[in-house]
Amino acid sequence: MKFSWKWIKEISNLPNITLEESIIKLTLAGFEIESIDNKKDINDITLELNVTTNRLDAASIIGISRELKTIFKSSNTLKINASTKVNIKNEQFHAIGLKKSKFTKKNLSDIKITIIKDIKITNSPAWLNNKLQACEITLENTLSNIAKYINIKWGQDIEIFDASKIDKQQFTTESIAIRHLNIQKDTNPIIISNETSNKFVETLTYKNYPLSLLGIKSNPSFYCDHNTSSIIIFGHICKPEYINKTTKLLKYKTEKSQKHIKGLSRDDFINAYNETISLILQLTEYKKKISYYMWHEQNNHITNIVINTNKVKNILGPINQTKDLKTGEIVNILQRLNFKTKQDQHLIRVHIPEYRQNDIKRPIDITEEIGRIYGFNHFIDTLPQKKHKGHVSKMKILIQQIRNTLKQLGLYEIIHYSLINNKKHKNYISLYNPLQEDQKYLRKHLLYNLLNSLAYNHKQKNTFMECFEIGKTFQSNKSIKNNNQIYYKEDIHIAGIIGKNNFSRRLWSEDGQELSWFQAKGLLETLFEQIHTEIEWTSNFKTTKHYQEIINMCHPYKSAILKNKMNQKIVGVFGELNLYYSKKINQNHKNYIFELDLREILKTIQVKKHLSYIFTKYSLYPSITRNVCLKLHKSITSNSVQSILLSHNKKLIESIKIVDEYHTNNYQKESRNVSYKIIYRSSNQTLSENTINEIDKKLNQIVEYIKTTISSSI
Repeated sequence: MKFSWKWIKEISNLPNITLEESIIKLTLAGFEIESIDNKKDINDITLELNVTTNRLDAASIIGISRELKTIFKSSNTLKINASTKVNIKNEQFHAIGLKKSKFTKKNLSDIKITIIKDIKITNSPAWLNNKLQACEITLENTLSNIAKYINIKWGQDIEIFDASKIDKQQFTTESIAIRHLNIQKDTNPIIISNETSNKFVETLTYKNYPLSLLGIKSNPSFYCDHNTSSIIIFGHICKPEYINKTTKLLKYKTEKSQKHIKGLSRDDFINAYNETISLILQLTEYKKKISYYMWHEQNNHITNIVINTNKVKNILGPINQTKDLKTGEIVNILQRLNFKTKQDQHLIRVHIPEYRQNDIKRPIDITEEIGRIYGFNHFIDTLPQKKHKGHVSKMKILIQQIRNTLKQLGLYEIIHYSLINNKKHKNYISLYNPLQEDQKYLRKHLLYNLLNSLAYNHKQKNTFMECFEIGKTFQSNKSIKNNNQIYYKEDIHIAGIIGKNNFSRRLWSEDGQELSWFQAKGLLETLFEQIHTEIEWTSNFKTTKHYQEIINMCHPYKSAILKNKMNQKIVGVFGELNLYYSKKINQNHKNYIFELDLREILKTIQVKKHLSYIFTKYSLYPSITRNVCLKLHKSITSNSVQSILLSHNKKLIESIKIVDEYHTNNYQKESRNVSYKIIYRSSNQTLSENTINEIDKKLNQIVEYIKTTISSSI
């Protein structure tokens, strides 16, 4: 924005400050000077300042003057003209009524309307023209110049309409109203839109004809010119919530709407409107009485923020090697900012003035103001020396190992937001104040996002890719002691999707074969081997609700629960993706999914140190082999049978391996045949005939036990 330097000095009541010093202090206070232009013809200097978006209060001559007064520690009051006060009790003013819509009180906080008839416009005075030219504002007629003058001085948009253009026959004050107008049905809308949906906006109208869309845009057809004889002076402040909602509805933004969204100062609005009336009465000639209407919603909102001086000093840091900012200096800065203070030891209750309530909302905002006014250049900006080395957590090391291993196996890493749009799934944690409706819930699982990404990639005609994601998941559970009490849990999970239609081939001339269950399981076991985990694969689906949702995504007969071998806690789920979700990602070949809890995975890791290894010599004596075929119920696991076989002669058994699993032609659906290969070997002697006979006898006994006891009991 461009401002007149002479005008700023006049309002700030600081006649002796220099431009160079002011530029340095404004820059340190956060106002960047973009350019300086010397206007010799009007004996003034134009300053172009970059005002940050959160400092709407400083985007005017009054706002910059307040800043300079604070920065220079001046006790002088701002030189605001006495003309800002208008005595409406004067005989020349008489009140009128105004019809308002039923939504006006909800959407607006201030309305002021003044009607002056039989007015004669004179030429703009030189002082007014010079100030506008110094701000590089184009000059027009006197009334338009006054509106521009008020805008740059106070940052307020006061609209002045030509009443004779609105009604060329006879203008009547009773026809003015504020209506909740559907602008799509209006015959001559202010905003032209091709959309046909209804859009209701608070509008100033005359005989149902729109003059101004409140807080957005006014009708340029009714602006004043040199021939204007009657005028309507209209000022208003809309509530930010209403303008924010309306601009999204209209898909239309203006500089005026942005001001209302950020919040206008209501105190400055009253002063700006009164000065507008005063200037018009001074610079024009009028004969008849002046009609006026005013509505001001009572402001019951008081902003008080409590700050801790110790915390302020800790955030800003020392001003030299041994000295912190004194509490008295903090209070002094707050008072210079027009913040009222009440101190209680190291706590200060700060009352925020009305024109700063839109950008000062938290204690950290006040801390920033203290540092800005005192000068950030006075604080030590060197980082303190750290005596201790940083610590890399076990979880971070694990994540890096997993990430490297999966990338080596050919998987791509994908990252998603933790926020999702939950339309189908229940019991998700919802945010109290989401930024967007499609990001309202915290995710419970990672797999849904992975599947959605693969489906999106297919729509974009991208090739299928095997991928994984490491991220946080969130769930809510009821307390065991009190069912009415809910606690929230945050976990770190890893999820992935693997599957190819040409994973392996026996001959180059043959087509590739899709990834099988055992090959997919082998890839996951490769990961477990790399990170030294002790994982047990089970088909026991007695699990929690949290993992049940993932199991429901798997093939009903092709899934496994992964458990910690030591404490039997569930660490994750692995399975073949069912037909419904395979169609969702448009893949005909088999796909396999997994999701693991990394906190539980971390508990399974058994890192072996060199002292924990036991070295033994290879046996120099021959071995004997026995093959055993057992008919087992499908619910009996091979691990349980192996442990029974091992128990009858643990010292001599070198290994037990599964050779094959098969079914006979007339087999029962509930049973299967499993063939085991058992190798016996002694480390200190050749097995004698008596020893072998004893082995065979014990083996027959244990086989008979399995057939009669375990298989028959199912």
